[in-house]
Amino acid sequence: MDIRIDWAFKHVFSKKEHLRKIIRDLIEIDIEVLEYLPNGLDVASEQDKKSVFDVLCKNTATEEVFVLEMQTSRESDMNDRLFYYGGSLIHNQVKSGDDVYTVKTVYILCIASYRVPHNQPVPRGKVFFEYKMMERTTHEIFDGDKLQFYFLELERFDYYLDSQSDLKEQWCWIFNNMAIFAEKPAALDASFDGIIDDASTRRLTLEEREAYMEARHLNEREKYVIFEGGKQEGIELGIEKVAKKMLNLGLDIELIKTATGLSEQTINALRESW
Repeated sequence: MDIRIDWAFKHVFSKKEHLRKIIRDLIEIDIEVLEYLPNGLDVASEQDKKSVFDVLCKNTATEEVFVLEMQTSRESDMNDRLFYYGGSLIHNQVKSGDDVYTVKTVYILCIASYRVPHNQPVPRGKVFFEYKMMERTTHEIFDGDKLQFYFLELERFDYYLDSQSDLKEQWCWIFNNMAIFAEKPAALDASFDGIIDDASTRRLTLEEREAYMEARHLNEREKYVIFEGGKQEGIELGIEKVAKKMLNLGLDIELIKTATGLSEQTINALRESW
């Protein structure tokens, strides 16, 4: 399955061992016991907008909360939406009548299929971004920072997986290539084996397979509206994206030409754009 698709993402990370692994590998927090929470928070009034999460859980030992969000297209209000999600989770920790305000850290991890805009140049090869509240000059973290944001930007991983690739880069490879790779790369850590197995459509029931195919169909239709140039430009950019993935897998140029219909000059230009 393509685990960037909403249904598949939730299916894979409904397994606690996979959820613990991505939190451990990316946020670098090892959770022995976690508990899933309802993916929607109740609102205080009809005027409030309900917060709905892809995956929401907590560390039962520390009561810290973790949000996983899969974003396949960039939306202009994404950062504000993440702040609202985090603020809602913090707000719900303190109840009417509490004498002491006790707030546990909320971690929001966003898996983004696109390149998130930054106001500073991003070093080549950097795929993971971490944001905390800190004092500007001394860099002191404010009270442990009770609201932290993390982004794994999949589009920034556009080179080969090798023995030097860290776990964050390997997660990029998994998200980008799960649905298209023919053989597991030797450089991919064995800890991903269970995720690969559980992402196989052969492991799905008939009802699950139908649900996945419906979600995949909806996802493909949505791709046509995220490009300003319209449907045709969306199709062309999608083909170039497939070609880059095939280059990433080390496939022969002739095979890529046949599969995508792109010229050798275009494929070479894609390779040079890395």
